[in-house]
Amino acid sequence: MRLSKIEIFRKDLPLSPPFTHSSSGTVTHLKEVYLKLTADNGISGWSEVRGNCEYVTGDTPERIVAILRHTFAPALLGMPALNRNAINAALDRLITGNSAARAAVDIALLDLAGRALRVSAAELLGGRLRSELPSDATIAFGTADGAEDEARRYLESGFRTIKLRVGPDREGDLERVRRARSAIDRAGLTGSVLLGVDANQGWTAKQAIIRLREFEALGVEWAEQPVHADDFAGMKHVKGMTAPTIVADESCRTTADVARIAAEGAADAVHLKLVKAGSVANLLKMTAVAEAYHLPYMLGQMDEGRLATSALVQIAAASKASHFEVWGFQRVKPEDDPASGLILANGSVQVPEGYGLGVTVDEGRLERVYEQSL
Repeated sequence: MRLSKIEIFRKDLPLSPPFTHSSSGTVTHLKEVYLKLTADNGISGWSEVRGNCEYVTGDTPERIVAILRHTFAPALLGMPALNRNAINAALDRLITGNSAARAAVDIALLDLAGRALRVSAAELLGGRLRSELPSDATIAFGTADGAEDEARRYLESGFRTIKLRVGPDREGDLERVRRARSAIDRAGLTGSVLLGVDANQGWTAKQAIIRLREFEALGVEWAEQPVHADDFAGMKHVKGMTAPTIVADESCRTTADVARIAAEGAADAVHLKLVKAGSVANLLKMTAVAEAYHLPYMLGQMDEGRLATSALVQIAAASKASHFEVWGFQRVKPEDDPASGLILANGSVQVPEGYGLGVTVDEGRLERVYEQSL
């Protein structure tokens, strides 16, 4: 069974509501790239990657499409569809970086393999350890009233881990966190909800220490990426001077990053994401390094559509991750998403039961931008 056809599609998915944080600014749409790989027996595999993640991966939709079309397509056609190791090795020889395009290929291959072998992607990765993933929920920048209302709605929907985007507005952020804490207490859930903040590289180490000590008094128990991604020493200093659990996110892009964070004690935990890792294979290497160092890790996604999220959900279901961030697809209304089959209920995402990634793609709702066959 060999790859005989490659198709690339585009679609912008409107967010409802849009979100804002320190790294990205305001995002109103997800600029998605979809890849469909078909084998010579007619079985296909799909993937979706987010194109407007310049602030993390350096990629754009145009760049992802160009790499897939001009660099990867000629190499992929004719290769054995089930040999992901050989294909990933071939792509390694062609180009460095370009994590989103790399992830698109490996995810589509995983989906194709699952459909060909009539098993889920999680089963291909060793088997499910769980059938649902309790997710955190994120409160974006906004007003204090909005933060309180959003926290209340998340709690009513069953979420028990909530984090708030924070940044340069010290007083505004304090009031937003205070109001979110108030919503938790009024719901009678004091002590039952994990409250955190995510600065998305927005502070210096000195600012982070001041801010986190203030947040600690409001019951904040964890803080994600308080300093710049490359400031490992600063992050370690913050970790040593504050009580909340420090979670590295943008600092974790490679297996070497995970090993360095663990060896230097730069963070208490790491947040690993498929689009940063560049492939399913690389993400699994990162989880293996974290486990070898006994470093807790969470698995998350970049506020992507249902197809992209389903890939992370399948991987997470077979992992030993301690926490999950897989709720962001809910920002895209079902009628605006060409993929279906991913369900969020009572604060948890259900792991799809179908073959491969377990979701369905309506190809007619996508814009085909490239097609090549053997």
